[in-house]
Amino acid sequence: MSPSEPGIAYVLKMYPRFSETFIVSEILAREAAGDRIEIFSLRPTTDPRFHPALARVQAPVTYIDRPIKTVALWDSLQMAGVAGLTGALGRNFAELSAATADDAVQAINLATVLQNRNIRHMHVHFASGATSVARLASAITGIPFSFTAHAVDIFHESVRDDDLRIKLEQAHHAVTISRYNMRYLRRRFPSSTSRLHLVRNGLELESFPYRDPRPLGATVRIAAVGRLVEKKGFQHLLPAAAELLDQGFSLDLRIAGTGVLAEDLAAGIDQLGLGEHVRLLGPQTQDQVHELLHSSDIFVAPCVIGADGNADGMPTVLLEAMATGVPCVSTAVTGIPEVVRNGSTGILARPGNPHALARAIHTLGSPVTDIVAMARNARALIEEDFDVHRQSELLRSLSRAERKVA
Repeated sequence: MSPSEPGIAYVLKMYPRFSETFIVSEILAREAAGDRIEIFSLRPTTDPRFHPALARVQAPVTYIDRPIKTVALWDSLQMAGVAGLTGALGRNFAELSAATADDAVQAINLATVLQNRNIRHMHVHFASGATSVARLASAITGIPFSFTAHAVDIFHESVRDDDLRIKLEQAHHAVTISRYNMRYLRRRFPSSTSRLHLVRNGLELESFPYRDPRPLGATVRIAAVGRLVEKKGFQHLLPAAAELLDQGFSLDLRIAGTGVLAEDLAAGIDQLGLGEHVRLLGPQTQDQVHELLHSSDIFVAPCVIGADGNADGMPTVLLEAMATGVPCVSTAVTGIPEVVRNGSTGILARPGNPHALARAIHTLGSPVTDIVAMARNARALIEEDFDVHRQSELLRSLSRAERKVA
């Protein structure tokens, strides 16, 4: 796209980020549909590994400075003045002074950078710090903003009602990724969600060819993928595996990911005597995850709601497993039952209950369960509701629509 074409700014806390493949897929789909995208990252990446799909993103990336010295702050204000924003800063001084220092200064820097970029709209993922910066930059520049609310940014105990409410009220529109989230936000903010829409995280389905599940062998190969943190529920998967083994159910469980619970999970494997049956693989690239799914008989996403209220919105890798034909077990957490429909597209278990998880895995591994029909149903649902091209078109139409006052 020519720079003369008005563009869309993606304002992200950090780009690229190893765990946020859904953002890359969305950007690629919007570029394929004709949008000119520019990415503005508030933090330099700290991830040492990258997915191959990043090489296909055409959007340039601009890192927004976060001054840590007074002289750098003064430079930011001077540059804003040169860009003709002095009056706008004055009009929005109360809003800026109420924000954190980082958010206020990065909003000023983002507004300054946007002055000559021909940007018509800003979109943000997660209704947290990056949306705070975009909201303030929008007030300064007049460029409308929108955001996608996921899970940690709405369920975590640290989320403040007044902060999320003002973002919903001032955004051109907001979207969230599940009907569960829609109901939750509408109950919580009944007068501030008239411009809230459902837009799901999508997959590039062409990258996930379907294959009917193979007949199960003597040893059932089970995969689980995700950050090793409380909400992913892997701490409940280990005793479930031990219970299955005690029942004579032979399994080979591989857990891919890294996180703060890595040592605890490794210790749990030793304590439960699972060393010959369970492996922690560490972080895996997208290609490695695809290979793991391809070689597995069952995928398990044992999600729970954390003690701090944090929960998964819709694990991308669960969608990927369903798309490729791997029979899935998950738990009734937030929006997951919208995709794992018990007995039809997968098996659901009660969250945080190892015995229920073991029973669900056993059911899926039973010869009487029609895993082929279940896998085909799952693929059909993914094609219907999670095609990234269809979902990104919803985003494009929302950003083009005239803002209606709530």
